[in-house]
Amino acid sequence: LVVEDSTKRQFVDAEELIYFLDSKDCYPLGDSMRLVDCHAIEACLEEHEMVRSAECYKSPFGKVHISLQQREPVLAVVNNDGCYYVDTDRKVMPMRGEIDEAVIVVRGAVSKRAATEEYFDFVEWLSENNYWSGRIRTIHVQTPKYVVLTHEGIRAKIILGELVGYGKKLGNLRNL
Repeated sequence: LVVEDSTKRQFVDAEELIYFLDSKDCYPLGDSMRLVDCHAIEACLEEHEMVRSAECYKSPFGKVHISLQQREPVLAVVNNDGCYYVDTDRKVMPMRGEIDEAVIVVRGAVSKRAATEEYFDFVEWLSENNYWSGRIRTIHVQTPKYVVLTHEGIRAKIILGELVGYGKKLGNLRNL
């Protein structure tokens, strides 16, 4: 069992995954090779909250090989409904103590739909923008029409207002 991207992040380890497979009756240890269902193992692993994709195959030497990719958080959401991440596939993933990702945090009155759509798009735009990437660490959503950004470098607050036309608004601010 290999966690392919474990050098970048370690949200899950082999021991946890083996326990997970065993609890779902998908762990192949001790089974005859002809009874091992690689597709079932992949499907089972992809049910795990921290697994993005899994690949399983049998070797000609009688071994079962499993490799997987972990989910990758893009932004964190902290609101009255709780705390969670939104991953690269725009899916909600739970916050876990083991996750220590440097992602932008969206705080306040933001729904899961807005977090996976508008705010995901905005955070993606920020991360791809040479100037703003790394400068904005927190987005405070007081209401959908009143969004405030925290600028890390100068410890300033940027009142963005509504989350529309942000490219032009932030471009104008930069050009001041």
